[in-house]
Amino acid sequence: MTPPRPSPETAPADARSAATTRTAGAALVCAAVALVLVGSGLWLTVAGVVAAAAGLGLGIAALVRSRGTGRRRLLVVSAVAAIVLGLLSLVTGGARLALWPVAEAYQQCVSSTLTLSGTAQCQQELEDGIWSYLSGGPEASADSSGPAGASTSNASSDPEGSAPAARRL
Repeated sequence: MTPPRPSPETAPADARSAATTRTAGAALVCAAVALVLVGSGLWLTVAGVVAAAAGLGLGIAALVRSRGTGRRRLLVVSAVAAIVLGLLSLVTGGARLALWPVAEAYQQCVSSTLTLSGTAQCQQELEDGIWSYLSGGPEASADSSGPAGASTSNASSDPEGSAPAARRL
């Protein structure tokens, strides 16, 4: 008992539909992985940006290839979701990489504070650091080490002392 053979007319369409489904699935996986990675350390953020670009490209390819397939709605929804997630991850990761010294200083500030007022101060320093970095360069923002008193508590746990975040890259 062998399974029925597809007719010669439907065989290429079925193969194309399966390939498009795999492309859309790969796009969703890449976009989801990118979304997780762009909030991590430097090299994981770089890997997230690469995965986001791959997810975006695969999503566009799946959207283009979905024409004439039997599962068009599902493929279009999957491809559009992958494109949106990939684009969001690409913008987020790109901005994080562009402002890496400021983002790292903020992350250290938040991890060293225990109070809501300290977190609010970290947020204010982040905003000031972004504007300073964009207008004058990394020197002004890399020297910010968190809320008052956090630089002394960080100095003991930081193996490089109180080196600016830009030099640790």
